[in-house]
Amino acid sequence: KGSRYTIKEKLFYIGLVTQGMAPNAVQRKYGVEHSQVNRWVKRYRLQGIDGLRHRLMGKYPSELKLKIVLEYLEGHSSYPRLCDKYNIPNVSTIYQWVHQYTSGKQLTTRSVKQVKDGRKTTQLERVEIVQWIIANDMDYSRAMNKYNVSYGQVYSWTRKFKQGGPEALVDRRGKGKTVHDQLTDNEKRDLEVKRLKARIEHLSTENAVLKKLQELERLDAAHYTSTKQSKR
Repeated sequence: KGSRYTIKEKLFYIGLVTQGMAPNAVQRKYGVEHSQVNRWVKRYRLQGIDGLRHRLMGKYPSELKLKIVLEYLEGHSSYPRLCDKYNIPNVSTIYQWVHQYTSGKQLTTRSVKQVKDGRKTTQLERVEIVQWIIANDMDYSRAMNKYNVSYGQVYSWTRKFKQGGPEALVDRRGKGKTVHDQLTDNEKRDLEVKRLKARIEHLSTENAVLKKLQELERLDAAHYTSTKQSKR
């Protein structure tokens, strides 16, 4: 494994690749797995020397775990790429963190602990929350605070909604739940209105920010032109 090599040795093999030697050739000559050499090269390019240091399992800061999990859940990267980026030895480690987090458990530096479960909700509330999340570009964190629910809940509801629509959010635990938890036509109309309002508010905020940026760019351009002319 990569941990049995010193940083000096890793830098030696990285140097060979940098100078043009193929990782496969390094393996044939020195007996180091070419895939391992490739990982060292990627980590060194991303993080420098720190990317080559061996980190003991269970010693990852909770803030780092959360950052990696959210980066994965928001669709910004894959398990292998996150391993390379943050110097995580195995994809299974990140998989476990994601599973723990989406199950409603809190990530800590040494272990995980169960956090308070989200509150009970009706199907109407669940659909409204999911529609708000989708309208706001999958902002799970804000949804948690806005509706006082857990990450595990909003993540699970959103996934179910995408697969099966509002009917997928019916609480089917116990008898009779399906009948009493169905949405009426009026409730469906109200939900659609709320969804559209949430999307409009989100887009309005984005447009306001865009206009402000354009105004700042215009002022910067005017200032640059004025300064350039004054130097003539």
